[in-house]
Amino acid sequence: MTDSRVGTVFGPYRIEALIGRGGMGAVYRAYDTVHDREVALKLLGGTGTDDGTFAERFRRECRLVARLGEPHIIPIHDFGAIDGTLYLDMRLVEGENLRQVLRRVGPLPAEDAVAFAEQVGEALSAAHASHLVHRDVKPENILVTPTGFAYLVDFGIAHDGTDSGLTKAGTAIGSTAYLAPEHFDNAPVAPSSDVYALAAVLFEMLTGRPPFGGETVSSIIKAAVLQDAPTPSSLNPDVPPALDAVLARGLAKDPARRYASAAELTAAARAALSQESATEFIQVAPPTQPYAGTEVAQTPVYSEPLGYAATQQSGPLGYPQPVGYPSSQATDSGGGRTTQMVLVGFIGLLVAALIGLAVYYFGFANKNDDATAASPSTTTLTSTMTTEPGGQPTQLATTACNSAVGIGSSVTSCDFAQSVLSSYLAAGPAGQSRVITAFSPVTGQSYQMACSAESGIIVCRGGNDAVVHIY
Repeated sequence: MTDSRVGTVFGPYRIEALIGRGGMGAVYRAYDTVHDREVALKLLGGTGTDDGTFAERFRRECRLVARLGEPHIIPIHDFGAIDGTLYLDMRLVEGENLRQVLRRVGPLPAEDAVAFAEQVGEALSAAHASHLVHRDVKPENILVTPTGFAYLVDFGIAHDGTDSGLTKAGTAIGSTAYLAPEHFDNAPVAPSSDVYALAAVLFEMLTGRPPFGGETVSSIIKAAVLQDAPTPSSLNPDVPPALDAVLARGLAKDPARRYASAAELTAAARAALSQESATEFIQVAPPTQPYAGTEVAQTPVYSEPLGYAATQQSGPLGYPQPVGYPSSQATDSGGGRTTQMVLVGFIGLLVAALIGLAVYYFGFANKNDDATAASPSTTTLTSTMTTEPGGQPTQLATTACNSAVGIGSSVTSCDFAQSVLSSYLAAGPAGQSRVITAFSPVTGQSYQMACSAESGIIVCRGGNDAVVHIY
C-alpha cells in the first residue's frame, strides 16, 4: 500500500511505511526522532475526527488505556494533536493481524483458537474493570506475533461505560458482523457487547466465517437479530461439539443470557476442550441389580484409596479391608473362633447402624434444607477413604449431577458444581490441588474453593460449606 504521507515528517516522527488503513484513519511505521525508536503511529482523519466532542473522547480514552498496563494491550507511548491532526504513538509489534492469519491458513485448530480468545479475554477483562468498553473487537484489531502472542488494539473508538454523553446517538461504531444485536437498537454499550464480539471472533477462528453473513449490511443485521447462529461443528467437523453450547451462549441475543464476562466465556471454552482430561476422574458405578425388598445402593468401583495396601482383601459390604482386619477365611480353634464370630457380629451391627444413619440423613434430615440439591432421580455414589494407614474407612457421599461432577453437601447446587469444574479445569492440569474462584449462578456471587485429591477424585471445599466432587 502507498500513501502520500510516507516519506514525510509529522512533528518529531519520520513516516516510513503504511501499515494499514481504516475508517477512522491510518497506521504507519514511523521513527520517533526524539526517543530514537521505531513506533506504530496512528493518524486520525476519518469522518467526525474534527468534532471537538470526538477529540475530547479520544484523549480521555487514550489516558484510560495507557493506565491499564495489561500485557495483551499494546502500550501507548504518547497521544495528542499536531497541526490539528490527532495522533496516537504506540509500540510497534512485528506480526500480522488475525484477519491476515485467517486468510492465510483458514480455520484454526480449536486449541489455538481458544488460546487466542483467552489472551483477548484477558485484555477485555482489564478494560472492563476500568469501566472501559472496547466496542470494536474484530480480527483486524487483534495482532498476532510470530510466537503466538496476541494483542488487542484500537481502543481509539472505545467507550467509557460510565458516561454515554460523548457518543453520538444513532451511530453504530465498529464492524457489523461482530456487533451485538443491542447495538442496532442504540442501546447503551456494556461489557456484554464485547463478550458477544469475542464469541463471534472465536466462532470465525473455528469455522473460517463470521456467525452471521450476508452480501449487504442490512442482511447481516437481520440475520444477527432474527436468526440463530449455526453450530461451529456443523461448519467444521474438526470443532469439538462441546464448543457448540459455549458459542451459543456467547452469541445469545439477550445480553443477560450471555456469559457475565470475557473470562467466563474463555473459561467455558477451555473447559469444553478439557473434557477428555476430566474423564480420567470419572468413576463408574456397576449397574444396580433388581431387588425384591428394600433397595440397596451398589458400591461404585474406585481406584485404590489412599493409605491402603495393594494386597488388601475385601471387607464387609465390599469395602477394602483395612490393614490388620481379620480375614473371614482365617481359621482358629476354641476361643479364637468365638472371638472372631463376636467381632464379625459387632462389625456387622456397626455397619448396619452407619447405613441407617446415612439413610436417615440423606432421606430425611436434608429433605427440607437442601433447596439447591440435585433432583431425586440422580444417583448417590459412595467411596471410601482413611485418614491414616490402618484406620477405619469413612464414607464420602456424593450426589452426582452428571458424569463429571457431583455435590457433597446439601447447600451446594449442581449449577455451582459445574462452575467449579469449569474454573478448576481452566486453572491448570486436572488432578492437581489448587485454590480457585468460582461463580454461583444461584447467589450471583463468587466463592473461593480449595481443591485437592481425595479418595480417587478431586474434592473442592469452600464458600458457605459448599462441597463439590470432580470425578
